[in-house]
Amino acid sequence: MFESGLNGQITLTLDIAEREVLGQLFDQVEQLLEELTSQDTSDPLELMLGMNGSTQISNDPALARLFPDGYSEDEHASADFRRFTEQDLRQQKIAALNDVRKGIQATANPAVVSAPEAQSWLKALNDLRLVLGTRLEISDDDDFDFDGDEPGMHLYNYLTYLQGTLIDALN
Repeated sequence: MFESGLNGQITLTLDIAEREVLGQLFDQVEQLLEELTSQDTSDPLELMLGMNGSTQISNDPALARLFPDGYSEDEHASADFRRFTEQDLRQQKIAALNDVRKGIQATANPAVVSAPEAQSWLKALNDLRLVLGTRLEISDDDDFDFDGDEPGMHLYNYLTYLQGTLIDALN
């Protein structure tokens, strides 16, 4: 878990099993993010500027949750927004996952977490919770059972706790 120390230094203590599980989960999210969604284009300017992304929301509910419509009321604006931003957002999410995996592999326990690494952890944990929450069909409904016995629910609760300790350490 994350803890705040002297001079605002943040440390992370994970046992071996936690490191392995988190590493596997972050690997799976990266694989999901690396799915090819770009459309072929012959326009060299679009390729150079990274404006050749998909214009359609993903059929995978988890990807649709990670990359929601920018303009739900305007189909054309939403398609343009997705085409111009989704590839860059994917790369940012993958970069955060890579930063976090480097931190997980650190031999020091507790490991010191820098401010940029803490931001990567926030992004990666948020994305992981969004994917898992979508797969578990967690919604904003007030009557959802967060204490269920399903193993995925225990994992979701653990990730929520871990993210909470990071937020507390940053405050």
